[in-house]
Amino acid sequence: MKVEVVRSNGLQTYEVPLLSETMTVMDILDYIYNNLDHTLAYYRHSICNQSICGRCLVNLDGRPVLACAEYLEPTAESIKLAPAAGTVVRDLVVKR
Repeated sequence: MKVEVVRSNGLQTYEVPLLSETMTVMDILDYIYNNLDHTLAYYRHSICNQSICGRCLVNLDGRPVLACAEYLEPTAESIKLAPAAGTVVRDLVVKR
């Protein structure tokens, strides 16, 4: 899957394999950070994946979603991730 990320220094494109049919946006971000680009900034903490705090809010193809709770369509060929509304601290991290 082609993943475009709007970063502080411009648009970055990554090629990410869909490792399962139940991957979330957070899984994609984790894959990019752990395997492709250790400089990517996004919000994650120890109790993520519970949809409680809302700090992992990002824009997925122009609509706001919680990265930890938004599942990707297994047939999707590409997605675009951008920071949510607010003051961008760095990449996908936003001060709200």
